[in-house]
Amino acid sequence: MIKWMKRSLILSSVLLSFGFTTSGDLHYAVAAELNGKVDKAQDETDESLIYKIDHNDYDLYKAVLPVGTEHYIHRDVASAPLLNEYISMLAIEQGVKKFGPTISNEIAKEYKQRIIPPFKEVIGETTKDFSTKDWMSLKWTSQPTGGLGEKIIHLYHDETGKDLLRFHVRRDQRPKQGYYFNFHYHTIADNYELHHELGTIYWGKDIPPRWNSEINM
Repeated sequence: MIKWMKRSLILSSVLLSFGFTTSGDLHYAVAAELNGKVDKAQDETDESLIYKIDHNDYDLYKAVLPVGTEHYIHRDVASAPLLNEYISMLAIEQGVKKFGPTISNEIAKEYKQRIIPPFKEVIGETTKDFSTKDWMSLKWTSQPTGGLGEKIIHLYHDETGKDLLRFHVRRDQRPKQGYYFNFHYHTIADNYELHHELGTIYWGKDIPPRWNSEINM
């Protein structure tokens, strides 16, 4: 219990650098943004994007919307921009979780401003031809790797189990310069063979600590 509370406090303090006080506030903030976009879409198309559904079939919105909410955004092609927005917010949260407090205190702001925007574009490119069935089958990992592992978040197809997109960070040491964090992705489109760089963030000349030691290897 004490360990869980300690980890929550650490994550909360790091999220302050992103402008959120708790991970719960992060979800509420996303919900507010999504609701605003849905309202705008309704004004423009006169068609509702919100349906009353069985929340047990839509695990996504149990996390992002307040407990007890009876209306959820439907997972379909029309809601793709909203879903992509949510996934990019998850990448922020899981990045913070992976970095741990020491690294996050140094790179959190730059990570959000420089790495997440191009990754968000990659998400959109990956999902642009999704059918409603594809959206219903899309899943994502909830636990980044600790230690020296590279994984931040993976998107995968629930039925096939195949990864569609892998968002990673690698430690690079450049002679006479020091250490950099190299953010990149791998995609099923080239069978994960290519390394697609999103950007690098400089750490310093000292060896960076391992990723959050409380995360499983």
